Amino acid sequence: MLWELAVLSEAGPLNAERNNADALLVARIRSGDEAAFEALVLRYQAPLFSYLRGFVGDVEQARDLVQETFLRAYKSFGSLDDPALLRSWLYRIAHNQACSLLRRRRLISWLPLTFDHHSNDAALDRSAIETIRVAEALEQLPVEQRAPLLLHLVAGFAYAEVAAMLQISEGAVRMRISRARAAFRVAYGAEENDDAS
Repeated sequence: MLWELAVLSEAGPLNAERNNADALLVARIRSGDEAAFEALVLRYQAPLFSYLRGFVGDVEQARDLVQETFLRAYKSFGSLDDPALLRSWLYRIAHNQACSLLRRRRLISWLPLTFDHHSNDAALDRSAIETIRVAEALEQLPVEQRAPLLLHLVAGFAYAEVAAMLQISEGAVRMRISRARAAFRVAYGAEENDDAS
C-alpha cells in the first residue's frame, strides 16, 4: 500500500555526504566540466522522474518535465546560492514545472490510466496491478496533498525541506501529509471494495 512507496525513496549516502558531493559536482559544472553535468543527470534523473510521474500521473509528461528541469537547471546554475542544496533546488524546479503544466492544462487530477483494448487483464502480474491500484488511489488526492506526500515518502525529504520547497510552514506540511495518508487509505480501500463487487 502507501508505505510501499517509501521503498522507492532514494537510497544513497547520508545527507551531509550527499550535500558535499553535490557541492563538488556543482563546482565542476560551473567550471565547464560537461561530464559533471552528465553525472548530475545520471544521479537525479530516476528520482525526479519518480516524483514527477506520481505528481502529474503521466509517464510521457513526467519524462518531458525531467528534461525541462535539467535544461532550466543548466541555464540557471549561477542562481544556485548554496551548491550543497542542489537536490532541493532540482526538486523545486521540477515541482514548479509540474505545477505550471497542471495550470496550463487545467489538469487537477490525473488522466485515467488506459490500456490497449487487446491486452488481457489476466496477463498483468500482481505487482503491475498493485502499482496501478496505488496510482489510482494517489490520483484521487488533491495536488496540495499529493505533492508533500510524494516529496516526503518517495523523494525522502524531511518535513522542513518539503516546507521550504513548497513555501509553506512545516506544520502545514505535516497536516497535508496526514490528510493525504488518510485520503489515500480511503481511496485505496474503496478500490479494494470495488474489486470485490
